[in-house]
Amino acid sequence: MYEPRREPQLSRKIHAAAPERALNSWVFRRAGVYQRAGGLGVMTSPLQGEDRRFKSAPAHHSRRRRKAMGQHFLVDENIADRIVAAAEITSGERILEVGPGRGVLTERLMPLGKLVAVEKDRWLAAVLRQRFDGELQLIEGDALEVELPAADVIVANLPYAISSPLLFRLFDVEWGRAVLMFQEEFARRLVASPGSKAYGRLSVMAQHHVACRKLFRVSRTSFLPQPRVHSLVVRLERRAPDYEVRDFTIFERVVATLFQHRRKTVRNALRLEFPDAAIEQLPHLQERGEVLTPAQMAGLADLLSG
Repeated sequence: MYEPRREPQLSRKIHAAAPERALNSWVFRRAGVYQRAGGLGVMTSPLQGEDRRFKSAPAHHSRRRRKAMGQHFLVDENIADRIVAAAEITSGERILEVGPGRGVLTERLMPLGKLVAVEKDRWLAAVLRQRFDGELQLIEGDALEVELPAADVIVANLPYAISSPLLFRLFDVEWGRAVLMFQEEFARRLVASPGSKAYGRLSVMAQHHVACRKLFRVSRTSFLPQPRVHSLVVRLERRAPDYEVRDFTIFERVVATLFQHRRKTVRNALRLEFPDAAIEQLPHLQERGEVLTPAQMAGLADLLSG
């Protein structure tokens, strides 16, 4: 007579001898988040293979998975304190955090105002729910796809892999100011001034929506797993641009063209994209696009749109 195969159980002696292979974290014991280890039907340690500075971490979170998701978790408590302080949050303000990860910023933000966090990873979402006893208002989903709530302030360590699309996704949401951490090279392009090496399409399009200011640099050793580069914290203030744009699509085309051909003069670059336009009637023809301000580019776009 056939009997179902019974999976072997680890003895208490084995558990006592190898505590890191047993689930000792109350967070995961209560959350019910576990992974079978070699078919033994036991829970593996959430800290197995991890730096012990992490209070909890899903066992399935391999380095390859974290890298694919652009996940680098902040573990430096002092940096977390500085980020939250830079947001200058007043009591009762609406706060939005994107990608809370293991909650190093979340635990500091919750007492300050009405916090909403958006987390894509379902395992991290389970940890956050247990860690904050269900008091955290958590939206589980991709921040590029879910409906984001309006906020007074945004505080986040944004995933490197989707920094640009996520930043411009945030411009579709109502908020007043933001303190965000980016990869250093991306942040320098974000805040760059006309004529500088870092100045580009990202600089113009972002500064159309916000005023950008560098705050402080963050060493790559402040994260686990460590990224290959350092990070930079910036502060963004929402404000209307000091110029008008008649046709935003034309404005985007002008900006893209000028930086795609940044070594060409404005005349030669725009002729490639607008062959039928009266280019010779435009200003700044002998200059390169990389030295023009956003307002000057908007002026070119308005003239081209007729």
